[in-house]
Amino acid sequence: MPAARRRETLAAAAQGTVVIKFGAWSTILGVAAGFGLLVSVLLLAAPRNRVPNRLLAALLAVAVLRLIPYVIGFAGVYDAYPWLSFAPFDLAFAIGPLLYLYVRRLATPVLPRRWAWHFAPAAVDLAYNLWAFSLPLAQKNRWDDLVHVRWIDPVEALGAIASLGIYLVAAIRFRNRYQAWLVGAVSDREDHRQSWMTTILAGLGVWLAVAFGFEAVNRLATHLSYSSRFPEYLAFSAIILWLGLEGWRHAGHAFPAMTAEAAAPPAPARDWGATAGEWAETIRTQGWWREPGLSLTEVTRRLATNETYVSRAFNEGLGLNFNAVINGFRVEAVKAGLVVEPVELLTLALDCGFSSKASFNRVFREHTGLSPTAWRAAHFQEIGGDASSEATTRPAGA
Repeated sequence: MPAARRRETLAAAAQGTVVIKFGAWSTILGVAAGFGLLVSVLLLAAPRNRVPNRLLAALLAVAVLRLIPYVIGFAGVYDAYPWLSFAPFDLAFAIGPLLYLYVRRLATPVLPRRWAWHFAPAAVDLAYNLWAFSLPLAQKNRWDDLVHVRWIDPVEALGAIASLGIYLVAAIRFRNRYQAWLVGAVSDREDHRQSWMTTILAGLGVWLAVAFGFEAVNRLATHLSYSSRFPEYLAFSAIILWLGLEGWRHAGHAFPAMTAEAAAPPAPARDWGATAGEWAETIRTQGWWREPGLSLTEVTRRLATNETYVSRAFNEGLGLNFNAVINGFRVEAVKAGLVVEPVELLTLALDCGFSSKASFNRVFREHTGLSPTAWRAAHFQEIGGDASSEATTRPAGA
């Protein structure tokens, strides 16, 4: 039970006004909590992305637990059963680690080493609350008044906010590193912009801002009563609904795995331009570039070398990354096909290895400065103009 609610409970009990009734406030929060719990169960049973989805299920469950004291508190349950104080519903120290590990596991094949240590602060906080919860009611009320409210509650509140902030920054930095890796490691990065990663980071960023704002007002400006914090938990409810819907929608999305390849041995002195040209020619003649979703990892395996060498060869030898090399072959094939009429653009693009219309249009414009339709129109206009010019300048009788 939150400290503010604990004091209000004692006052209500003294006045004999204990009534359990689920009104509008408790019902609104209860609906969000129920939805979040339902999505958590569904994510546990999702057939794909098992480990990431379990982490997301745990994250939503912890967020739902944050609502429970307010769901039952506004209904008067704490007033009727004051022994529920210190019930360990708030596992706020686990939110940041769950967010970070979820984002990491979406993009990598395994969790980082010693990942369980990230939950040490949450475990300590849980153990403390379980201890306080086990005390007789008179003792826990005395502990709350003399120790918890003065010393432990501020540390818990501010520590949980700091924890979420630190892990949010770490998750954002990892997401940016992953995005940079995608540029050079996959050939269809348009289909892997990771909007879901951005969504969950934004959602928890809003959560952090709301929690920090209310805590700052409570500590620095004026004490907020239990009822005064309803807007804070209404915002949490909206975030749970948003992340639950989006999380379930992306539960089966396959994310390219960023592997931490073992460090390559020092490269011998070599002509990276010649090496890159040889490897690029192999990719072209073998037609690998026609495969949607072709990755640097797969090409490296077929070339029987390592990713470090291939990336260095393309970047230093050709001045291009892997993505640009593969899509360059695709664009040239599309341009060759566009001069043959009739041809359906999307069919041609898919035949040349593009995995979607969005990816095709973006890449084609990057390489040519024109949309496919505009490029074809300009090409035939140029041919028509050259033919007309030749006709007007050809000598009579030639």
